[in-house]
Amino acid sequence: MEEMAGLNAGMVYSAVFSLLGGLIIAFIFSWKLAILAFFVTVPIGLASAFYRIKYELEFDKMNNEVFDESSKFAAETIGAFRTVSSLTLENTIATRYEKLLQSHVVTAFRKALWTSLFFAFSDSSGLGCQALIFWYGGKLMLDGKVDNTSFLICMMAVIQGAESAGQGLSFGPNAAQASEASNRILNMRESRNTDTVAGDEGIPDTDGGVKIELQDIHFKYPTRNVPVFKGLNITIEKGQFAALVGASGCGKTSIISLLERFYDPSQGRILVNGKDVRDVNVYTYRNYLSLVAQEPTLFQGTLRENILLGVDPETITDEQLHTACRDASIHDFIVSLPDGYNTDVGSKGVSLSGGQKQRVAIARALIRNPRVLLLDEATSSLDSESEKLVQAAFERAGKGRTMVVVAHRLATVQNADVIFVLGEGKLLEKGSHAELLKAKGVYWNMVGFFFLSFLSLCHICHESSAANVFRFTVPEPSSG
Repeated sequence: MEEMAGLNAGMVYSAVFSLLGGLIIAFIFSWKLAILAFFVTVPIGLASAFYRIKYELEFDKMNNEVFDESSKFAAETIGAFRTVSSLTLENTIATRYEKLLQSHVVTAFRKALWTSLFFAFSDSSGLGCQALIFWYGGKLMLDGKVDNTSFLICMMAVIQGAESAGQGLSFGPNAAQASEASNRILNMRESRNTDTVAGDEGIPDTDGGVKIELQDIHFKYPTRNVPVFKGLNITIEKGQFAALVGASGCGKTSIISLLERFYDPSQGRILVNGKDVRDVNVYTYRNYLSLVAQEPTLFQGTLRENILLGVDPETITDEQLHTACRDASIHDFIVSLPDGYNTDVGSKGVSLSGGQKQRVAIARALIRNPRVLLLDEATSSLDSESEKLVQAAFERAGKGRTMVVVAHRLATVQNADVIFVLGEGKLLEKGSHAELLKAKGVYWNMVGFFFLSFLSLCHICHESSAANVFRFTVPEPSSG
């Protein structure tokens, strides 16, 4: 690549100097003909080359945008092929894709029409300029203002200079493609997180966890006008097991996103051990956290590679790996596979069930030994038995670190040190499970709704043993 770039640059420089040399020679032998070439033919040639390159760049940009949009649509459809097949949407998807491409074809045809006209003008302008030089030179010869030798030397100098310039500008299409490709790379590089805080700016005193304070948080997503939080205040003490509950859309996952700094609040601040998270380098800050999302994400590769993502594999022993997997209740399943930890999971973990992928994600979070463990519906894909095992694992893993859990199943948070009930963009209630039940507020009503739903399920299933699964004690409503 460097050799090709150097060769192309050399040819461009050669073309520039050839054009300048040709003009100098033309001025020496026939200044009138040289003026015509310099003020008429050369500007026409340069203008046509400029607009040709300009439209090359625009056309390549349009082609890349079309490719990005169509490939995104195709990738989303292929990734959701089970949904497409189950809903028999094959013909519908194919029709939508055809319409998408057809609209791009119409736009591209209009653009190509103008581009073709400029290309035609650019290619024919050289011949037109040569004809103009022949005509004017012949007129000067007939008038006796220039002799044959001077005319021929001047004409050859101008034509050779113009041809050299044309060769130099012939790299225009290649330059257009290189420019568009470099812009894509630069845009990708600029899209990464940029942080002016030094990388050694960390969180002080993280032994035993991190104290988290959300002070007067106001936040709304960039694509929405409705605010999620309007003055939210939450304090999670160091080493606490904190749970976030509330109705769907109340902002539980938004708090996780703010803690991970996927977004920053529009007003207010988040403190970790008394330090504003915006005063900590974002990459250093995230090394203190581990997140287990509701939708686990696995990559093409082995189970070992997926679990060790985010850590240096050379620093992790097999015993540490196995311990993390035991805590996530996935070790026994992995060792039962023919290739064990070297089993390939396929694209997006397609060879694993939802619960298995979730437990692999949990093991990946635990192997990082985080100071703050964030769980966003981390047990949503697990069956009841696996959920009990993973809950016990979390309670063990939560010792010595702060743990923030988002849950819809209230049974998963009853052992939390503190439960925050969210709603209407603010904190409605907080306290332990017993304290909130005693207060008979929003949380008590949520538990009562869960209790009624559970009784209905038991009545339908006629399974008396199912009552043993229910682990809440709902106080009798007061006579008042």
